[in-house]
Amino acid sequence: MNIRVRVVLLANFKEIVGKKEVIEEVNSNSKLRHILDRLAKKYGKDFKQIVDPKKGVISSEFLVSINGKNVRDPDVRLNNGDTLVITIAVGGG
Repeated sequence: MNIRVRVVLLANFKEIVGKKEVIEEVNSNSKLRHILDRLAKKYGKDFKQIVDPKKGVISSEFLVSINGKNVRDPDVRLNNGDTLVITIAVGGG
């Protein structure tokens, strides 16, 4: 069984993809990591950099949320109808 996840893209991710959001259909036991890998294959390396390869978590350079809750664990399970938001972290001054 497949599930549908709404992916909202902000900042440079919106520019890379050419639209503000996409719908991804994935297997019902998919995790956040699967969506990020799929986006990297479709749209390029910027999506691949979201997960820090050394630490295995979402890099502090990026903000990723599922249904309004920030996440750092790329192995969190996704559910049908989830809304995933991906953007870059904004530094203050």
